Amino acid sequence: MKETLRGFKMDEVGNEPTEVQEVFDWYRENFGFVPNLSKVLSASPAALRSYWLTQLELSKHGLLTPAEHNIIQMSIAVENKCKYCTSGHQMAGVQFFGSEEEDLIAIRNEGTIPSSKFDALRSFTLEVYRNKGRISDQVLESFLAEGYTKPQAVEVITNIGVKVMSNLTNQLTMTEVEEPFAPLSEGLFEDVLN
Repeated sequence: MKETLRGFKMDEVGNEPTEVQEVFDWYRENFGFVPNLSKVLSASPAALRSYWLTQLELSKHGLLTPAEHNIIQMSIAVENKCKYCTSGHQMAGVQFFGSEEEDLIAIRNEGTIPSSKFDALRSFTLEVYRNKGRISDQVLESFLAEGYTKPQAVEVITNIGVKVMSNLTNQLTMTEVEEPFAPLSEGLFEDVLN
């Protein structure tokens, strides 16, 4: 059985419960493989499905674009120094979510995103996260002035929540980065344990 460095399951055993198999089948159909994060989360079907269903709801019913969801989630991954999610969002952002490579490089390097609207989204996300939602009226007004709405501000929080779930799981378990995006993880966050 393949495991993480900390001994958490990281493979498909073939006899997963139906509720896990449904998620694995979805990933195979939509991404061509089952991400190691999902394999790790599958030890708790409730954790796996909570993560997966939240991501699905954001993509199906979200008020933000796929690229905007990716900006929020990658910004949190960088903030949390999650090598797995940062490199995964950089790869998936271009391939699946319509993100601009230059935007993702700016997020990865903690620089300014060329689009002022997207940079405002990243700044708002980090302010909400770092201050546990206790932001000033000025921060909210700056976000709204870029064309975002109050309902979208709430959706930023949902994106933060789902990304914290994956970041902390990867940090705890030391999830191995998949080969397709492993090159993007090289040199990332060398000063942290994982």
